[in-house]
Amino acid sequence: MKKPVQILILALLLAATAVAAFFGGMAFSASQYRRIGPTAVLTTAGTGQPASPPDVPAEFSVFWEAWSYLEDQFYGNPPPASERVYGAIRGMVASYGDPHTAWIDPTRAAIMSENISGSFEGIGATIRKDEAGRLIVVDPIPGYPAFQAGLRPDDVILKVDGQPVDSLSLYEAVLLIRGPAGTEVVLTIFREGEPRPFEVTIVRQKIQIDVVQADLLDNGIGYIRLTQFSKGAVEKTSQAAQDLFDRGATGLVFDLRSNPGGLLSEAVSVGSLFVEDGAVVIERLKGGEEKVFKAEKPRFLGRDFPLVVLINGGSASASEIVAGAVQDHHRGVIIGETSFGKGSVQLPHRLSDGSELRVTVAEWLTPNRRQITGQGIQPDIEVTLTAEDIEQGRDPQLDAALDYLRTQ
Repeated sequence: MKKPVQILILALLLAATAVAAFFGGMAFSASQYRRIGPTAVLTTAGTGQPASPPDVPAEFSVFWEAWSYLEDQFYGNPPPASERVYGAIRGMVASYGDPHTAWIDPTRAAIMSENISGSFEGIGATIRKDEAGRLIVVDPIPGYPAFQAGLRPDDVILKVDGQPVDSLSLYEAVLLIRGPAGTEVVLTIFREGEPRPFEVTIVRQKIQIDVVQADLLDNGIGYIRLTQFSKGAVEKTSQAAQDLFDRGATGLVFDLRSNPGGLLSEAVSVGSLFVEDGAVVIERLKGGEEKVFKAEKPRFLGRDFPLVVLINGGSASASEIVAGAVQDHHRGVIIGETSFGKGSVQLPHRLSDGSELRVTVAEWLTPNRRQITGQGIQPDIEVTLTAEDIEQGRDPQLDAALDYLRTQ
């Protein structure tokens, strides 16, 4: 390897881990190299062992030893230097054990930045990484390709178009599954009870759901479904509620099922529609510092109507903030299934090569300081919704909400 290339590779690695400052003015003399054919391996004088470049922190010495041995001795065609660096970053990030702290390669980072408008092209399913690093289907959204193709909650995705996903971050796996509408993606699935993995071919389509859906149901019960906490969600939700009350609604079902979250500001504002005073959510930062987001009083809709919030395994992040606030303030009853359990805050960093590093920097707690991450929000009344229910046009969770409100 030529000396400038070798220095560049190590510099890229350390830049990605925030220690690039160690490389100011670094240079090597010819005596530091042992040459084998076209390669150059840094060695420790008199030992023949690979050595780290000068001024590199001690914890990088083992990495540099491994890099040097591979560069020196590997029989075959090595992968491009960039792929080796990316692999090292992936492994380092994975060692933190947090599925939401993740590195995303430049190509997928560019695609991800486009998913801001509330619509995207994919299969229409919520997925997560479990403790073993497996990619799990949480919630195929009824009416969209994943559900129509027969995916079920708890299916394990082993491969995407033949590529194993166990080494990818959650974000990278999601972006591998996404793609242009009308194109096919083949998922290799492991399902409990099936003798062997099988393939499912899904045709992607544009996934776009109205942010707010509202209706006045029987017996004067209003129904609002919020599908994401995008910009303007609180205004749409508030207007829908006022319209329902003007039409005579005496109770409200607020449906957050399969809502993956969105903006914290919208979560606080939507929560303020139901919480009159006090905290909507608490953000705990590194070191224990806490920031309390209090209810925005002018938004409060009042307490003169009974409220049910519906949640399921696809209700995440901002949805869990609102459901947790309603539950802790005893403003309404939570019905459905335990929510996703994503209560952490990620700070994105765009790196010099266009890749992105997302770092968990804080977590959200409910007003009573209950942890959301890994726990989710437990419903007050647990009601499951099966694939068979959906196929038959049944909604036992909504039925349970209506039954509850009729008695209030």
